[in-house]
Amino acid sequence: MNKLALKKSTARFAFCLLLLTASIVHAHAQSSLQLGIKAGGDYMKIGGRSFDGKHYPGFVAGLYGQLNFTSKWSLQPELIWNQTIGKTSADFNQLYGGVSFQQVILNYAALPVLVVYKPVPQLSLLLGPQYGFLVQQTQGLLPLEPGVNAFKKSDLSIVFGGQLNLGKVIFGVRYSAGLNNISYRSTDAWRQYGFNAYVGYQFKDIKLKKK
Repeated sequence: MNKLALKKSTARFAFCLLLLTASIVHAHAQSSLQLGIKAGGDYMKIGGRSFDGKHYPGFVAGLYGQLNFTSKWSLQPELIWNQTIGKTSADFNQLYGGVSFQQVILNYAALPVLVVYKPVPQLSLLLGPQYGFLVQQTQGLLPLEPGVNAFKKSDLSIVFGGQLNLGKVIFGVRYSAGLNNISYRSTDAWRQYGFNAYVGYQFKDIKLKKK
């Protein structure tokens, strides 16, 4: 299976999961809405010949909400700030006339929308798509093209992981894999991959009326 086919299959799978959750919403009244904050660190890399292929630590922080439809199924949208750090390789200069061996910092405002399954109340399994909008990026990587940014504004990823639910406190670990090329050109595909770990605190639990 080539990369384009894998990307389409993954996107269809994520869409089907969201449709499944939508059907659960239709069949069951929402029992509660939980709101919280979360913060932690990530360990990401930028793939492609233009980068050194190493993981670098960054940070992640933001807000989350969890719509509980049943005791086992939920939908967890989030609004988070996450950071990816990488370093250009020698090929970056050869391919783009850019600055090689340069640290790159990308800051995203991201919106994951995750389907949550709880086999037991203390454990959540999460899977879904994440859209990221690039707010800040390292400048000056392309001295031969003044004013041109090296990275596209939009990133789409698939995210999966696990989460411990200990009362109002949560601990989680996730893996995310980029689905689209974030390079400003198609010469060399750049995608983001990596892990993040976080701790969160639920500050609001709203009971919703049943149908």
